[in-house]
Amino acid sequence: MQAEGGSGRRPSFVAEALVAKALVAAALQASDGFLDLLPIAAVICDADGHILQFNRHAVTIWGRTPQRGEQHGDFVAGCKFLELDGEPLPHSMLQQVLVTGAPVRDKELIVERWDGSRVTLWLNIDPLKNESGQVIGAVNCFLDITERKAVEENLRASRRALREEQQRMAATYEHAAIGISEVDADGCFIRVNETICDITGYKRDDLLNNRLFRHTFKDDIDPDRDAWTRQAAGEIDFYSVEKRFTRRDGRVIWMSVRSQSVRDADGRFLYAVRVVQDITARKLAEQRQKLLVDELNHRVKNTLATVQSLASQSARGVQSPAAFRERFEGRLIALSKAHDQLTREHWAHAGLRDIVSGSLAPYVPGGSGRAVLRGEDITLRPRAALTLAMAFHELTTNAAKYGALSTSSGRLELNWEEHKARAARPAHVRIEWVEQGGPPVTVPSRRGFGSSLIEGSIASELGGNAKLDYAPEGLRCTIEIPVTALSGREGRAVRR
Repeated sequence: MQAEGGSGRRPSFVAEALVAKALVAAALQASDGFLDLLPIAAVICDADGHILQFNRHAVTIWGRTPQRGEQHGDFVAGCKFLELDGEPLPHSMLQQVLVTGAPVRDKELIVERWDGSRVTLWLNIDPLKNESGQVIGAVNCFLDITERKAVEENLRASRRALREEQQRMAATYEHAAIGISEVDADGCFIRVNETICDITGYKRDDLLNNRLFRHTFKDDIDPDRDAWTRQAAGEIDFYSVEKRFTRRDGRVIWMSVRSQSVRDADGRFLYAVRVVQDITARKLAEQRQKLLVDELNHRVKNTLATVQSLASQSARGVQSPAAFRERFEGRLIALSKAHDQLTREHWAHAGLRDIVSGSLAPYVPGGSGRAVLRGEDITLRPRAALTLAMAFHELTTNAAKYGALSTSSGRLELNWEEHKARAARPAHVRIEWVEQGGPPVTVPSRRGFGSSLIEGSIASELGGNAKLDYAPEGLRCTIEIPVTALSGREGRAVRR
């Protein structure tokens, strides 16, 4: 975009922009494959919208492979971009980010591809800026959520089908394969069928000698009894309720009850026909399905947010695209290793010693004695594992570049110990990172992203605190985290 009265740009500014563009292209082309570490589709473009790098997930979603350096707008020219309601998007969101420098967050849209097939995408675009704040490109991260949308629609369709089925059951009485009972105005059973005996576990005589609600789960009595009182008084003809019921064997089940009034010729209430269905399996299936969808959404959002934050923070203050790539790739690898450890345990937990060892492995050969770990292993829940993995990565990378691991004489100790609750202070785990034998340490002139990540993430994610001490003989980092934030349990951390 040109300013009025000419180009409005100094020759040096134009030269800087051209150099930055060349550096971005060279650095990213030299790093083939690092974007494949991401669990989502990712594309990096330069300031003019030329595609510099992309991963295999992007190719899978696109359905075709672009030419490196191809203009993004030209590559997707045959596609249609639509809002979820089918309305065309008014403009290119990538171009919008490159022009305004403002990111696009959590955008859901429909893409009609070249072959006419459609996918629903969840889109996030972040600008890449140099130290002076100039936009030098953009990172486009997107995810195919077509299947998730289909699951949600299927769930809604399943519920609609259930309502229709319950309406049909109201007309069924004799010889039905569902539980049916007739109950008088006093709540006494007049008649029951064999199926309701199978559902409840009670014999026919047991039910006929009992009153309504006797075996209803105590927390669910009131809604059913309130509606029944109105029905028996003639105020309503029909009501339905889902409630829990305690079977004769003590097992609690879910049942759907539809109660329809039967009146005499004068309109007086005679009894109610109650159609009963065991819906325990459906309730459990719905709960499992909701938990799976919620967990999928939660993990994808968290991963995407973490990757986007790492990309954005890694790009701040970098002097070149190569420096950005080095920072970003290292942090992605650390995140990927933590994900691998959690995946091996089915995302239930990870060990503190495994997280630390994984961070040190590239820099400290096994058996070298340069790194000493002391402390009983502690089982970490996923959030704590990911947070500590990123913190230890920053400490290890700093030690390898500037600290104890940058020289052959340097060594480090990592100690952790649980402290019991005292007075108003809850039980917590204290972790100490101590470097020795490296170059003399000086306090940095400015606060970097690494120190901000360590201190900020420990506080915000785990409710703890972290303190960095730049002692001349070596860096010390002290971390204190509540036991409940590490293991999710009160009192004591979970040992392995």
